[in-house]
Formats: sequence, C-alpha cells, structure tokens
Amino acid sequence: MSTGNEKPLTMKLIPIVQMDCSTCVPILEREILKLNGVREARANYLTKTVKVVYDSDLVGLSEIESAIERVGYQIAYKKYPSVASKLKGLFRKEKPSYVKVISDSDFASKVLHASKPVAVLFSSRSCPTCQVAKSVYVKTAEDLAGRAELYEMDISTSESWHNYDILSIPAILIFRDGQLKGRLVALPQKTEIIEALTK
Repeated sequence: MSTGNEKPLTMKLIPIVQMDCSTCVPILEREILKLNGVREARANYLTKTVKVVYDSDLVGLSEIESAIERVGYQIAYKKYPSVASKLKGLFRKEKPSYVKVISDSDFASKVLHASKPVAVLFSSRSCPTCQVAKSVYVKTAEDLAGRAELYEMDISTSESWHNYDILSIPAILIFRDGQLKGRLVALPQKTEIIEALTK
C-alpha cells in the first residue's frame, strides 16, 4: 500500500542513432535493466528511441547512457568523435589481426577441415552490437593465438550462415573436427568464448 510519500519514478525517452536492428533490441534492454533502480526499458527500433523508467535516487541518467553505449549505440543528443578523427586513427600503425575475415569459398577449408578448434563470428558492419562483440572477440583471438582459429563472416556478403540457423547477430559458432559444437549469442564474455573453444 502506498503511503503517498514515495518519490515518483523518472521517465526518459532517449533518442538513439542508427538503431536499425530489431534483433538488438532485447540486448539493449537487458543491458539497461541490469542497472539497480531501472524499472522499465523499452526500445523501439522504428522510432529509434529507448523509454527508460527509473528511480533517480538509485541510478543516474549518465549510467543509463553508459549502458546504451556499452552495447554499441550512440545517443542522439551527445557529441561523439567526428569522422575526421576516426580517419586519423586509420593512419596509426595497427597490430596484426588475429581474426581473419573469410568468405563462403573459404568456409569449408578454414572451418570444416581445420585441425584446431574454430570460432566464427557472424556479424554485420552496420550492427553496433556486432562491433562491441567484435572487440571482445579480437581480444580473445589474441589470447588464443596458435591454440584456436577465430574467423569473422559478414552476413550481408555471405550465405554460409543460412546453414546454421542463425536468427540474430552477433552470433559465434564453435566448430571442432568439422562439426558444430557450440553457439554463443548476444554479447558473450571473453571467458565464455575461451571456455567454448578449449573444453
């Protein structure tokens, strides 16, 4: 029973940039709902907004914004690095990549006939959540260099993913001896990927 002294909850409608993927909505909502004090998080990819109902005594708007950014989205009213600053970063010396991009023509030889355990990240360049997953995936590949092969396939330029019932991206499939042995979806942690490849 309400005593009438309870502080009302705050509702904020947050506009999101490039929210084009309906399959990423649950990932975004789950990340926001992890915050203590958030009562409701409803994302709408058609209107590119997230409605958040929260107790401002327990969680601040900046924490909610950080949760949105953690899964790869940008908030429309915030400033982010410009395209020019990103281009400058392209001219810096890069470390060697332990994740190789493969195509349908490489799939059988690189994945199904591999002598080591293999992980394949199915993603898309236009998916912000995929880019967040890819950063964890790249760090995992560096840690597992020589013990497993980690590849990436863009679903917009390949067809192999149709053979493995991939319903949402990002998705990581684990193969051993040419057989599918595991599946990780959404935003798996580095430890989860390592465990799936080494067990």
